[in-house]
Amino acid sequence: MLVFAFGCLLSHSVNAQQQQNEATLKVSYSGVDGELANNVESYLGLLEYSDQAAPSIFRVRFLARRGETEIKQALQPFGYYHTEIATAITTTEQQITVDYRIELGKRTIIREVDVNIEGALANDPAYQSLRKRFPAKVGEPLLHSNYERIKTMLRNLAAERGYYDAEFTEQKLQVELTDASAAIELTYASGERFRFGDVTICCNHLSSDFIARYFQFAEGDYFHTRDLLDLQVALAGSDYFETVEVAPLWQQAEAQKVPVSVRVTPNKRDFYQIGPGYGTDTGARLTLAFDRRWVNDRGHRLASLLRLSEVQSTGFVDYIIPGRNPARDQYSITGEVIDRSYEELDSTLYRTSVRDTRHYDRWQRTYQLSYQQEDFQFGSSPSDTSNFLVPSAEFSYISSNLDPRNRNLIDSGYRVSARLQGASDSVLSSASFIALTLSGKTVYSIDEHWRVIARAEVAAMETDNFAEISPSLRFFAGGDHSVRGYAYQQLGPTNSEGVVVGGRYLGVASAEVDYLVAPNWRVALFTDMGNSGMAWSMSWKQTYGIGVRWLSPIGPVRLDVAQAVDEPNKPWRLHLTIGPDL
Repeated sequence: MLVFAFGCLLSHSVNAQQQQNEATLKVSYSGVDGELANNVESYLGLLEYSDQAAPSIFRVRFLARRGETEIKQALQPFGYYHTEIATAITTTEQQITVDYRIELGKRTIIREVDVNIEGALANDPAYQSLRKRFPAKVGEPLLHSNYERIKTMLRNLAAERGYYDAEFTEQKLQVELTDASAAIELTYASGERFRFGDVTICCNHLSSDFIARYFQFAEGDYFHTRDLLDLQVALAGSDYFETVEVAPLWQQAEAQKVPVSVRVTPNKRDFYQIGPGYGTDTGARLTLAFDRRWVNDRGHRLASLLRLSEVQSTGFVDYIIPGRNPARDQYSITGEVIDRSYEELDSTLYRTSVRDTRHYDRWQRTYQLSYQQEDFQFGSSPSDTSNFLVPSAEFSYISSNLDPRNRNLIDSGYRVSARLQGASDSVLSSASFIALTLSGKTVYSIDEHWRVIARAEVAAMETDNFAEISPSLRFFAGGDHSVRGYAYQQLGPTNSEGVVVGGRYLGVASAEVDYLVAPNWRVALFTDMGNSGMAWSMSWKQTYGIGVRWLSPIGPVRLDVAQAVDEPNKPWRLHLTIGPDL
């Protein structure tokens, strides 16, 4: 009889266990949201079983109790040390439910932040600036992440500015539960700041004196990683080298000086390029190019190009001489020939230029002196020849934020530029003139899908003898980068035959909105307006259109169709362009 009763009890227990194993575990919580909820979910181990077959009830109870501790641990980094948790466990044949109700309680407030710097870093202006940006301040809620950020900021600053021996000798975050307050105590022994030692250059094929002009620091200067990074970027961007490695040799540092190693491998000396292309302004084209990346050990370079197209053929040779700071400054001597035959204009331009270009962070300044001769003919008018000695100055400024997903794409930014040029009929010129051109463009991202793009250009010329001004110096409108919907340089004053001869004034404006429809595709709506004329009272032509943009690895490829509002029959015109947004 006893054996029978034991068997019945065992059978009942097994059946109960089988029913329980068929039940699903459901875990829920309330009382927190946002980043608090995210941290709770990362700490709470019981969530791994949620919506799955429930373990034994004994195991559930054990995990539920441990979950209370885990939730409290998850909330402490946010300053919640007085959290109360009510746990309810309910069971049915189909489901076991564990529900946590979280009461955050009083939040811990920072009562003291004591950061003590021992060593030269204490008097470093960079540290004084950094201290003002410490994220943890007296009177604010305690966040463990801000405490860690302070330590990271100090370590980064020390590494960046050459405090190689720096270390924390005290790191304390003390929480007082009785009054919900916290004190931060840090002592950072920075030691002395290191200086640059010897610089060794390996495998250089150019003059050491020339390469030394890339260095913006000298032996004995205080160490700064930014100087090394700037050097690496400058050498890599010079096109002289295939690989560049710049590194401080900390293991060889002596007497607070760290030597620097620069290792480079030469690039291929000659570069050849050949390729077909197409542009709606130029038609089909063929490009042939040859560059000699260095002519001599002083870094002089030679660039040449021949581009043949249906509308305009161009050839030039450019001899480039690096300036005192080769990464920013250069001089160049250029000879070029441009032959254009389009609509009713035939023109051949011969030009020689000397140019001085300087870069100042986002600014660029260019001074140029060019002498040009242009043979030209409008329609059936007699051909003419003009000669000009043209000094010019151009200033431009570019500020942009790149798309993190594609470094060839602009997320937002703007560009402004101004160009002043002129000539005098008393100095090797057919006529006197002075001309000013102002232009700008902006890209603004509203959100991750929508962008607004706007551009404008205005120009004016003062001259007493416009008839002698060659076509290359006059102003025209129309084309891919001007007023879409009109052909290249189709807009401007005309002669008695109706041939566009260009004007003294120019005005162009454009507004565009585009939308990201797929990871690498945008669609756009736009309107352009503008014209060139002999007076500001010229009538402005307007167009509107739609476009598709392919966000290719080399930059945006744009295909637009635009309609000129004022044209008879309002024909649509196709425009294809490739290049950056700014």
